[in-house]
Amino acid sequence: MSLADIVVTAQKRATNIQDTPIAMRAFDGDAVLKAGVSDVNGLARLAPDLGITNDTQYTKITVRGISSQDHSETADPALTINIDGEYINRPIALNASFFDLERIEVLRGPQGTLYGRNATAGALNIVAAKPKLGDFQGYASGSYGNFNAFTGEAAVNVPLGEKVAVRVSGMHNQHDGYFNNEPAGRGSAGNTDAVRASIYAEPLAGVRVYLAGEYVNVDTTGIAQYGIVVANNGVLANPAFASGIVDVIPSTPALEGGGVPLRLRFDPPKSSFPLGSLGFTRIEQYAVRGRVDVDVGSIGTLSYIGGYRDVNSDVNQPLNGFAPTTFVQMYQKDSETQSHEIRLSGGEEGGFVYQVGGFYFNEDQYMAQGLFLPLAAGGSFLNYFYRPYVKNKSVAGFAQATMPLIEDTLSVTAGIRYTKDKKSALFINYGPQFGRGSAPPAQDDTTRPGRVEFNPTPLDDDQVTWTVGLDYNPSRDHLIYGKVSTGYKAGGFDNVGSFGAEKLTAYEIGSKNSFAGRTIQFNAAAFYYDYKDQQIPIFLDTSVGSQVVNAGKSRIWGIETDTTILLSPNDRFTATVNYLDAKLTQFEAARLGLSGTIADSDPSTPGLQPFDLSGNRPVQSPKWTIALGYDHDFYFGDHKLTASLFSRFKSAYFLQPSNSLAEKQEAFTQTDFTLEYSAPGDRFSVQGFVRNIENYKPYAFAGYVNAGGQLLINYIYGTPRTYGVRGTFRF
Repeated sequence: MSLADIVVTAQKRATNIQDTPIAMRAFDGDAVLKAGVSDVNGLARLAPDLGITNDTQYTKITVRGISSQDHSETADPALTINIDGEYINRPIALNASFFDLERIEVLRGPQGTLYGRNATAGALNIVAAKPKLGDFQGYASGSYGNFNAFTGEAAVNVPLGEKVAVRVSGMHNQHDGYFNNEPAGRGSAGNTDAVRASIYAEPLAGVRVYLAGEYVNVDTTGIAQYGIVVANNGVLANPAFASGIVDVIPSTPALEGGGVPLRLRFDPPKSSFPLGSLGFTRIEQYAVRGRVDVDVGSIGTLSYIGGYRDVNSDVNQPLNGFAPTTFVQMYQKDSETQSHEIRLSGGEEGGFVYQVGGFYFNEDQYMAQGLFLPLAAGGSFLNYFYRPYVKNKSVAGFAQATMPLIEDTLSVTAGIRYTKDKKSALFINYGPQFGRGSAPPAQDDTTRPGRVEFNPTPLDDDQVTWTVGLDYNPSRDHLIYGKVSTGYKAGGFDNVGSFGAEKLTAYEIGSKNSFAGRTIQFNAAAFYYDYKDQQIPIFLDTSVGSQVVNAGKSRIWGIETDTTILLSPNDRFTATVNYLDAKLTQFEAARLGLSGTIADSDPSTPGLQPFDLSGNRPVQSPKWTIALGYDHDFYFGDHKLTASLFSRFKSAYFLQPSNSLAEKQEAFTQTDFTLEYSAPGDRFSVQGFVRNIENYKPYAFAGYVNAGGQLLINYIYGTPRTYGVRGTFRF
C-alpha cells in the first residue's frame, strides 16, 4: 500500500512530482474527467489556490496574488499557458481544450528561465492524451444534470502497424442559462464543441514524431451581469448611497462632493434579475501543433516543439446589467499566433542534467470594438476603436543545468534566459457618433468626425531572467530546496504612451516528503516576492480609453502546505492549507467619481497626481485558502463504490485594487460530493455528483464603471449548485 507516483514535465523533462523542486499541482485525465472540468473556470474545483475571474469575455487567473489588470490587445497575461508546448497568449483562447487529457500541471511562482516572458505568476501546462503504439483503446463518457446540462466526450486510439498510431477525440458541452433574466431569457448559457486528431510515429530508432490538429467552437449567450445605478450625471440615484461616499483626499473645491464610492455595500440578487438582452459570445479556434524528438547519441535529445493557432471572436455583451439595455460592448478580434522552440537536453537523473535552446513567438491581431448605446436616437456609438494590426514578436535563448555537488544528496541548479520583445500597431479611434445610426463607422472613413489615426511608438525591449537553486536529498523520500528566481511581464503601449515590463524576484524554500512507506506525503513551501513596475490601467475617458502606467509595487509572502494520507487501502485524505500576506506597497491609479473618472487627486498642483492605493490588497488574494478531501472505497466482490467529499474555503478578498466594500467577496465555502460505481476491471463506471452543495455563488467579477453619464456597479457570479449523473465506458 503506497501513494502512486506522478510523472510531470514541469522542468521540460520527465520527473517524479515529489522530486521536482517546484511548488505545483498535477491532475491526470481521469481526475479532470471526474471533476467535470471542461474549461479553465472549472480548474478552481481541482486547484483552489487559483483565483479565476471572468470579466465578460476575458479570463484572468491569479496565483499567489499575481495577476494581470490590463487585458487590452497590447497587454499580456501574467500566467504562461501551454498546450503540448504551444504557447497561448490571449485570455479569450482559454475557454476550451480541456478534454481527452493526459494531465494538467499548475506551477506556482515565476518560471522565467524555462517558460520565458509573462510567467511571473507561474505556468499552466495542459498535456493532451497522446496516441499509443500497438494499442487499440478508447472511451466514451456522457453526463446529464440540472440546467438541462449535457456533456459528451469520447476518444479512440488506433494503431497503424507497429510504428504509427492515431487518436481522435471530441467533446460537446451545453447547459441552459444559470440565471433567470426575463424578459431576456436565461443568461450565462453554455455551448461548446471541440475535436482533436493526432498522430504519433516512431519511424526510425531514436526518432519520435507527434502532430495534432484541433478545432474549438464556442457559441453561447453573453455572461449574465447584474448592475446597479449609483449616480446619474453626478447625482446619486439613491440618497442613502451618500453614507458610502468618501470625499477625495486631498479635498479641493474642484473635487469637493465628487466623491469616491468606497463604503457602499450592496446585496445584489444572485439567481434572478431582469435583463433587457443577453448578447452572445462566439469563438472559433483552429490549432496545429507538433513535436519531433531525435536522440543524438551521448549528447542527448534534440527537440522541436511548435504550434499555430487562429482565434476568431465575435462578442456582443450588454454591460449595464438591468432592463432596458442602455449600453453594449461590441467586440471582434482575430488573432494568429505561432510559437517555435528548439531544445537540446541531456544527462541522467542524479548526475549532470542540462538543456539549452531557443524560442520564437509571433502574434498578429486585428480588433474592432465599440460601446453602443441602443436607446440613443437611432442607436449611437459612444466610441469605436479599430486596430488594423497589432504585431507582437518575441525571440529568446535559454540554458539551464543541474550539477551534483554530493552524489544523490546535494545539487545546484542554475538557469538564464535572454528575451527580445518587439510590438507595433496601428490605432484608429472614433469619438462619440451620436445621431449617425447603429452602423459602426467605417475603418477607412477619413472624413468621419472624431476620427484619430496614429502609430504608437513601437516597443523594442529586452530582458534577462535567471534562477539559482540548491536541492538537498537527505534520503530517497525527502527533498529540501531553496531558490531565487526572476520573471517579467512584457511591456507595451496604449492610446497615450508606452509602459515598461513588470519584474518579479522570488525567494522560495520548500520541502517534499514521503513517510510511513510512502502512505503519507507532506509538502510545504514558503516564499517572498519583490514585485515592481506593475502595469496599472488608468481610465481617462470614453474616447481614448485607458492609459497603462508602471505605477505598482507589491510585497507578497506566503506559506503553502499539501498533505495526502493513505489511511488504509480504501481510505484517502487530502488537505491544503495556504496563507498569503499580500500588500500593495506602491499603487497609483485613478478613481471613479460620481460624474466620471477622477485621474488627478490634486488639480491645484501642476501635473497629474494619481491616487495612492498603497496598503491595499491585490485582487483575488485571500489570506487563507483551505481545501479538505476524503475518499472511501467500498468493495462488493469485484465491484467498487467510491464516495468522495471535497470542500474548499477561501477567506475574504477583493475583486479590484481599490478595495471598496462593494467589490469585496466575503469568505465562503463550496463542497462537492460524488458517488461512483466501477465495474470489475474499471471498464464501466457510473457517477452521481453534486457540486457546490451550498449553492453559494461567489463574485466572478465586481467593479464600478462609468459610461454614458452613469456610475454603475456590476456583478458577475460563479456557477450555482449543479448535480447530475455521468457514465463512462472504456474499451
